[in-house]
Amino acid sequence: MAKQGRRIQDLTGLGEFGLISRLQSRMKVRLPQTLLGSGDDCAVLKLSAGTMLVSSCDSLIEGIHFELPLTPFLKLGRKAISVNLSDIAAMGSIPKWLLISLAIPQSIKLCDIEALYKGMEQICKKYQIEVAGGDTVGSPEGFGLHITILGETPKKRWFTRSAARPGDAIFVTGTLGDSALGLNILKYGNRWKGSKKDKNYLIERHLNPTPRLEESRLLTNMANSMGAMIDISDGLLKDLGHICRASGTGAELNEKLLPKSQPFESISKKNSCSNLDLILSGGEDYELLFTFRP
Repeated sequence: MAKQGRRIQDLTGLGEFGLISRLQSRMKVRLPQTLLGSGDDCAVLKLSAGTMLVSSCDSLIEGIHFELPLTPFLKLGRKAISVNLSDIAAMGSIPKWLLISLAIPQSIKLCDIEALYKGMEQICKKYQIEVAGGDTVGSPEGFGLHITILGETPKKRWFTRSAARPGDAIFVTGTLGDSALGLNILKYGNRWKGSKKDKNYLIERHLNPTPRLEESRLLTNMANSMGAMIDISDGLLKDLGHICRASGTGAELNEKLLPKSQPFESISKKNSCSNLDLILSGGEDYELLFTFRP
């Protein structure tokens, strides 16, 4: 990758350079704008004419953002990329490149890393994103992923948190609370009544979120009517609060209009609870939250 780290002791049979070469070979997407990609000290990237660079970074740390016994490495790889794509989608931008750094403890096996990268490659291939570099280091304890995403946006046509105005309507791209309820079912499955189909749907929403890139591109075509936008990672209330603070506004929500999926409603009904707290504050929905002019 673009930068090389210390030798990973638990993979001595392969060695760090062997590991990097093996992982590079799995990532098939190559963009014509990449003048120099993975394998040197830095990547050299060319922006399309009339665009600006957008960037974001995110860390996923074992024990804080995920628990390995509950998270298959393939799904972790997919999710790690998808949550970064969600940030790009919230800006109305187009993702292009990724820089991926791994902190790997001795407990992690080669097959785990290969499964992780298989999941990453599935998302990269779907959305045509190139892994242009990164780093690998050993970790004294706990597995960690650190990802930087780079993308393009048309000049003067990106969305921010500060563009909401009094009178704007508030929308989300999908349903809320599914991920948080899915995580609860993963942790305490025997306590939750309901069908296996509904439980699996909610678990999948937690482990394998969908970045709303297509919806984001549609919204950019209505940019003159758009207000603010953000992706819901911390929960509806917190992320709406970010918009309100940045825009100097308040917000009113109608509980009856909060969007819920059929599996969420079914599981909640069978367990005699509304799970309203999960809708408002559960987090990790990775839907787009945006305001629209009246």
